[in-house]
Amino acid sequence: MSVVSVDALPADPLAALRELTRGEAELEAVRRATVEAARDGGASWEQIGESLGVSRQSAWEYYSSDVRTKLEANVKANTDLSEADAMDLAVDEVRAVRRRRRNA
Repeated sequence: MSVVSVDALPADPLAALRELTRGEAELEAVRRATVEAARDGGASWEQIGESLGVSRQSAWEYYSSDVRTKLEANVKANTDLSEADAMDLAVDEVRAVRRRRRNA
């Protein structure tokens, strides 16, 4: 499968670079959505990393950054929750996700 057709690029090198950059942004959005679908389907970070040609750790760090940022903002917005309560809530959520994956 070819994502870019060199013949379809503009003749002007700068216009071609702009088109390639736009294509990379589209490809990244599709890749992120596919990683999310793989995780929702029960794929491990090991499997995802292997499919992407990177380590499990690299895949997790890169593709979970959005989730970590959202969680961080949520933590800052919920100042009425104690650290212990937040930890209990997080553990309960992780267990629920694992149960759903096992039962899927």
